[in-house]
Amino acid sequence: MKPKMTLSLLLCCLLFNLSHAQGKLNRAKEDLSGNSNSSSSSSARWSNDDDFGNDSVGFFDSVFIEIAYHATIGILFGNMETRYFYDYPYADGSHGEYAFGDENVPLKRSQLTISNTFFTSGNEFYGNDIQLNFRFVPLVGVEVNHLHFFEETPKNDLGATSFMLNYYRVREKYVTAFWGIGATHVGSGVDETGFAYQIGVEVFLKKPYSVSALWKQTLINDSSIDEFKLQARYHLKRFAIHGGFNHYQLGSVTINALGFGVDYRF
Repeated sequence: MKPKMTLSLLLCCLLFNLSHAQGKLNRAKEDLSGNSNSSSSSSARWSNDDDFGNDSVGFFDSVFIEIAYHATIGILFGNMETRYFYDYPYADGSHGEYAFGDENVPLKRSQLTISNTFFTSGNEFYGNDIQLNFRFVPLVGVEVNHLHFFEETPKNDLGATSFMLNYYRVREKYVTAFWGIGATHVGSGVDETGFAYQIGVEVFLKKPYSVSALWKQTLINDSSIDEFKLQARYHLKRFAIHGGFNHYQLGSVTINALGFGVDYRF
């Protein structure tokens, strides 16, 4: 009896060590590649939902979709009043990024910002997020960023590069808010590209402070990469120092981290 119990305990320990040695990033890669069991079950569920949806769409569904579409356009785009950029937040008093045309101070029609954030989750994960944001007009901009995760035990990494087109829905003196759509390519052995969307807001409180929040999701196969950031900024003319909480969901893997970094506006 004792030898059997000992053998069972050894097998349990071996299985635990093997699963632990696989690492969370390996599990995330499997999820994003569509190789996990959860992906197949999710695919079957979506397939059933699609069949049901095709059977149920009728006249009233079409009317509802049409009404919702026209009602939403105003929320998504709003009124496109003329705006300009200050040289940088708090350059000429208490204000954020956007200025009205009648301001008697130096104004810009475009803005380029480079940002880099380092984040860490204890001794288990760390990573870096570098971002280039170019608003060629105050209303619309493009954003390119590379997000990279590193795992200590076992040694592993996962990188994702995104290209987003952002529409700046709120361009007020103390508030900037936007939404964007685009695509993300996940490398590091996954080699998949998926649709991405995001929504963000920054509130300029009092010189030299501001706070911001961002939600971003990329749909990869039957899984996703979810990102939520809550940051505070201290503005120093064209430079800003930021820090805060970063939450990532890579398939079934959750990473909570603290991040800090710098921004520079040209």
